[in-house]
Amino acid sequence: MTLLFLLNRLVIGGQSLDTIPLAHYLAKKNFTVNVVYGDKQPDEEDALFLLKKFPIHNVQKIKHLKRTVNPLKDVLAFIEIYRLIKKIKPDIVHTHGAKSGLIGRLAARMAGVKVIAHTFHGHIFHSYYNSFVSLLVKKAEQFLGSISTAIVAISPFQKNELTGVYKIAPPQKIHVIPLGSDPANYIQDSEIHRASFRKQYNLSENEIAIGIIGRMVPVKNQALFVEVVALMMKNGSPNLRFFLVGDGELKPVLQRQLSQAGIVWAEQGNNPAAPVIFTSWVDDITQVLHGLDIVALTSLNEGTPLSLIEAQLCSKPIVATNVGGVRDTISEGETGLLVNSFSPEDFAEKLNLLIQSPSLRQSMGQKGRIFATQKFSRQREVEQTKQLYYDCLKQKGAL
Repeated sequence: MTLLFLLNRLVIGGQSLDTIPLAHYLAKKNFTVNVVYGDKQPDEEDALFLLKKFPIHNVQKIKHLKRTVNPLKDVLAFIEIYRLIKKIKPDIVHTHGAKSGLIGRLAARMAGVKVIAHTFHGHIFHSYYNSFVSLLVKKAEQFLGSISTAIVAISPFQKNELTGVYKIAPPQKIHVIPLGSDPANYIQDSEIHRASFRKQYNLSENEIAIGIIGRMVPVKNQALFVEVVALMMKNGSPNLRFFLVGDGELKPVLQRQLSQAGIVWAEQGNNPAAPVIFTSWVDDITQVLHGLDIVALTSLNEGTPLSLIEAQLCSKPIVATNVGGVRDTISEGETGLLVNSFSPEDFAEKLNLLIQSPSLRQSMGQKGRIFATQKFSRQREVEQTKQLYYDCLKQKGAL
C-alpha cells in the first residue's frame, strides 16, 4: 500500500517532529511511504537530522512549496505535486499543514487518489489574519473538508472547534489521534543533559531557569513572556534566568522590548551570565529541557504544542495560556498551571507559585512524565493512523 505524506516544510517544529517518526514507523507496517516537503523560510532551521534518526527511503523536496502566499510559486508547486502523485500513484495522500493541505488535497483530488486525509496540527482561523482573510480561510477549509476522506484532529478540543465552531466537516469525518512520543528518548542521560546545559550558561544550582520554546511570530506571543520577565525582574525576584529558544521574524522586536525595559540580554553564548538568553534553534531540545526548571507558553492560538509534551516527558512543570488544545496537553493543577488571560501579572503569579516551591516543581514534573508517557504514545498514534487508513480504503471499496 502506497502512502504519500505532504508537509509544509521540514524544519524544527512540532509538525516535523511528529510526522517524520510517524512516517518511519508506518513504513514498518507494510506501507510504502513517500515524504514530500516544501522549502523553509530564512528564519527557520532545517530538521534534516530527523531523517537520519528516522530513515525514510523516499523523500523529495518541492522547491516552489513555501509557507508564504505567492500565486506563481503556488501554481508551480501544484503542478509539481500533481505530477508526482500521478507518477507515484499513492493509495493515500495525507497532508500536514495549511498550505500543503490546500495544494496537496486539490492535486490529490484532481489526480483521482482514493483516500485523501489531512491533519490539523493547529489552525489559522484566528490570531493570524484580519477577519476578512480569516473568513476566506474558513470557507476554503470547509471546501477542502468536503473533498477529504478523513480529517485528523490532535485533541478533543480541536475536534470540537473544527466541528462545532468553524464547521469544517461533520463529526463522523473528523478523528482524534493524539500526537505520539518516544519517552525513552527524553529520559536517558537526563543528569548529563542538565549539567551540560547549565554549564554552558553558567547556571548555578540555586538559579531557576525558565524557558519558552517556539518560532518568534505574532501567534506565539513571546511579547507577553518578555513583559512577564520585565515584571518579575522589576519586583526583584532573585535567582531567575530566562531563555527564549527558537528564532523568527519578531526576535529583533523582542530584543528591543527587553532593551527598552533596561534588561540585559544575550545571543546564544556571547554573554552566558545575562539574565535573558536567546539560544536560537537547538537540534537536541532534550538538553535544553533538562537544563530548565519551568517551561512557559504564551500563545494566542495552539493545536497540541509538542514543546509542552516534551517538557513533561523531561519532568518539567508548565505554565501556559489556556488557548486551543493546550488544556488537552497537560493535567491542570497536576502537571502544570493554566493562565486564563493574557495579563503579565496573572502569568507571573502562576510562575511564582512554582518558583517559590521546589517541592511543587518536583511533584508536577514527576506527574508530568507519567501523564505524557501514558497519553501521548507513539505506538498508539501509529496503530490508530494505520487503522484510519484501512477504514478509509474499505469505505472507498479499495480493500
